[in-house]
Amino acid sequence: MFVNDVMAEKLVKKATTSKDRVCKCLIILFAVLLILLVLIFPLFFGIGYLFLLSGAIGFGIGFGCYYYVTGMYVEYEYCIVNENFSIDVIKARTRRSPLYSGSVKDFEMVAKLKDANHPISEFQKKDTLAVNCVSGENPDDEWYIATKMGKNNLLITFEPDEKFLKAMYRYNPRNVMYRPSAVKKSGKKE
Repeated sequence: MFVNDVMAEKLVKKATTSKDRVCKCLIILFAVLLILLVLIFPLFFGIGYLFLLSGAIGFGIGFGCYYYVTGMYVEYEYCIVNENFSIDVIKARTRRSPLYSGSVKDFEMVAKLKDANHPISEFQKKDTLAVNCVSGENPDDEWYIATKMGKNNLLITFEPDEKFLKAMYRYNPRNVMYRPSAVKKSGKKE
């Protein structure tokens, strides 16, 4: 077992906004109206054997609505193992897909989003891809990563904790704008 290995994980739940709530309500309302329309359609024409087909279509609409609405529940999982950093998106607590994976050593800048000395605007160019992986609840804890993904510039906004920042600083001290406080063996800060 290696003593110097670094491993940290953090799960960040995206906050539900009022826009998300309204969107969910409208989708559910639209699905209910569409199901009623599909189920009532055979009654107008008096065709009895279409009830089975309309029931199956109504079930499909209901399941599609459920799948879409539960997919709006999003979590981000940050993981750092030694110098490798990755972000996964988890939708509906079941569907996981990788969003980013790369080396901390390749990061051009890691700084607080509201850092006046290292503004994010320095890295926002026309061809830059922006990925927002934050909860949206506490803007003071948001940091950004400026890096490259293939030929494209990439800006990732995320919410690290102390353990992540220490690990990133360990592997890329020049470009990580976090300075850990030095602690003596006696436990007192210098």
